[in-house]
Amino acid sequence: PLKSATPPAIAKNVKHNGSHANTTPLPAYARAVASFDGIICHLGVGGFHRSHEAMYVHRLLLMQAEQTADKEHKVHGRGRWGLVGLGLMPWDKGMRDAMVKQDCLYTVLGRDPESTTGTIVGAMCDFVYAPDDETGRLAVERLAHPATKIVSLTVTEKGYCLDVDGKLDTANPLVKHDLEALKGERPHSAVGTIVKALELRRLRGVGAFAVLSCDNLPGNGTLSKAMVLGFLEALGDEDLTEWVKENAAFPNTMVDRITPATRPLGVPCPFSDGIRSLCRETCGVDDEWPVIAESYTQWVVEDAFPLGRPAWEEVGALFVADVHPYEMMKLRLLNAGHSAISYCSYLIGHRYVDSAMDPTNTSPLAKQGAAANPVRGFLRAFFQEQTPTVPPVPGVDTEEYKVDLEKRFSNPYIKDTLQRLAEDGSQKLVTTMRDAALQNAGAGRPTPLFALVVATWVRYLTGIDEQGGAIEIKDPRAEELTTMARQIFGCRGGQLPVSAPKEAPVAFLRSVFGQELAACQPIVKAVHSALTDIASTSTLDALEKYAAH
Repeated sequence: PLKSATPPAIAKNVKHNGSHANTTPLPAYARAVASFDGIICHLGVGGFHRSHEAMYVHRLLLMQAEQTADKEHKVHGRGRWGLVGLGLMPWDKGMRDAMVKQDCLYTVLGRDPESTTGTIVGAMCDFVYAPDDETGRLAVERLAHPATKIVSLTVTEKGYCLDVDGKLDTANPLVKHDLEALKGERPHSAVGTIVKALELRRLRGVGAFAVLSCDNLPGNGTLSKAMVLGFLEALGDEDLTEWVKENAAFPNTMVDRITPATRPLGVPCPFSDGIRSLCRETCGVDDEWPVIAESYTQWVVEDAFPLGRPAWEEVGALFVADVHPYEMMKLRLLNAGHSAISYCSYLIGHRYVDSAMDPTNTSPLAKQGAAANPVRGFLRAFFQEQTPTVPPVPGVDTEEYKVDLEKRFSNPYIKDTLQRLAEDGSQKLVTTMRDAALQNAGAGRPTPLFALVVATWVRYLTGIDEQGGAIEIKDPRAEELTTMARQIFGCRGGQLPVSAPKEAPVAFLRSVFGQELAACQPIVKAVHSALTDIASTSTLDALEKYAAH
């Protein structure tokens, strides 16, 4: 098992077979919480955090360990930083259990057609699971401690508790609870925990930390600030609000590394079992919850950290004054592209991204002698429609970036599932596509590809595939939107067949994308046309038609 104190499987390999190809060493740096100059508390520890931010922390710690003799090196000028994981939700218990059992060590496998690399990461030095804390103060106190100088987040779109207009949803059950919990009970949400910690820091004369969002959201730092200030406004504490405005920071970031979800040991998942076997073969490690990711990684960060930050630029991060061009490129091409192919590919019978992207891999629903798989062609057409809304990015050729995305999506060693990409569409499509569609329409450019994405998403939301099989819908608004989707397609009792909608789904568009898009007639008409095409023929036929745009 993967343990730092007494790791039988690893200790034997490291001690006796140090030159063996299938041996991955343990991190060669001090990991006690007290050994670090600064602590980053991370809310929402999952696969992506462990493959991305934690890897940057790990690589910097390795570099610092190798350069301890060079006291003047600028890496040391910013000090040593470690991570503490914080779990606030019941589903964080599995991660807590796996991490604590392995002394917060875990394995990251980087895979692409050229190579497979294994790394044992030790950047996380502790994990706090708030629901187990009877006092209700352990997580808050960890954030309030003077050693904590950055609080980072990967809580997905729904974790910010914002409405479609980007304002705090005070009707959200977690937010409602926490507005009262600050009077004594443990806060449950990320924003409630952050605000309570900031309140304590102000009372104790401790500076405000930076809130570092690492979620795929446009203006993720700006949204984090709106979340915190919206909570403070609802709380009605004017003094704390002013203090936070003057002292806290909410840097925007762009994060990128494709990381499929894995499951812990004991949860049935053949894919995850295969990754555990690969860990044993590649690294000599028995890891209960390893991470697999592509080798490519990118991180662009606004340099706004009131209490200091790690020297991540030494290990590949890019610090800039304005993240906006980078995040627009990534959100409107990579993230939007992922969502764009997820629904149509699933509906025509694919289950993995690389399978859907293989032009020679015809759909399982295709007729004998059918043309090649149209998904790649559709993605190219979608990219072409999105490109005019992507601002110039310093040092990046957008056309080359799109070609690279096709290669990354086609990586056969990642086996990313289409269902993972299809999750939370009610939030992903808003953050990655809505504004681009409005921008195109405002410039007089047609949006047929966006319209087909919306139409395939609505078809997917019916919960019935094109052979009558059930689709598991994972979305915070799943029940509500499935009901609306079935009404749009005329699915009686949730059964096939579907029928073309007689009217444009204005109420659906308004509910998901807001009034501005629902009032944009060119977009509304295009969505209605795409829905009609799918219902009148099939998703595969519509995909082939639109891929020719």
